[in-house]
Amino acid sequence: MNPTSKCSGNFHRPRKILPALVTALAVLSGVWQQLPARAGEIEDFQEASTYEPIQRRLFDLGHEFSIGWAYLPLDAYYKGYGVQLAYTIHFSHLWALELFRVGWSYNLDTKLKTKLIDQMPDISPGEFPAVVIWENTNLLFKLFYGKQSFLNNVVMHFEVFITAGAAFAFRNPYTLWSGNYTNANYDFGVNAGVGARFWFSPSWSVRFDLRDTVLLLTLNRGGFPLKNSAMLGLTFGVNL
Repeated sequence: MNPTSKCSGNFHRPRKILPALVTALAVLSGVWQQLPARAGEIEDFQEASTYEPIQRRLFDLGHEFSIGWAYLPLDAYYKGYGVQLAYTIHFSHLWALELFRVGWSYNLDTKLKTKLIDQMPDISPGEFPAVVIWENTNLLFKLFYGKQSFLNNVVMHFEVFITAGAAFAFRNPYTLWSGNYTNANYDFGVNAGVGARFWFSPSWSVRFDLRDTVLLLTLNRGGFPLKNSAMLGLTFGVNL
């Protein structure tokens, strides 16, 4: 083998490597220049993902007047079926003040109460006071607002809220028209609950409420009954 040709082959190898190194450096330079732009695109995407899907509420309330039904299921001696009326001032998308919610209940005795009175002569109906009239004044905090498609045909707007505040109750073993208020109780307490609203239109909505009331003080007798009363409500509201 010719030594001269062998040395000549080794000498030409760097000439082949040099163009490859230049090309690689050019590619890396282009990638490096694109990094700030890509970072900006990522930040823009994150910001869009965070803020763009949140839309302004389409349906909102100002002065709400509502009327509907109520059911008092908790007491073992009676079940209450009633009506209720409410007025609520909505300050913002989050807060509202239920200025008053007044209700009246028509109470039906349970079999347990009837059995006790029939089998125990010492027990009288006057020992079973039931909630006849109640009133709530509550703060309302709106947790969720959204819209859903029903059967891919109708868009339903809704909100979910919690509520809490003061409660007053008139409890009596007898009906209002009986005229017998000897064993009547005028009670003060607190209540809390959760509810949901569905809109028919910007002005009309239907509202579901679940509330629990604890009666702490009987004002006319000075007692502490610690009586618990639950209410399920269905009301129709109009935005005035």
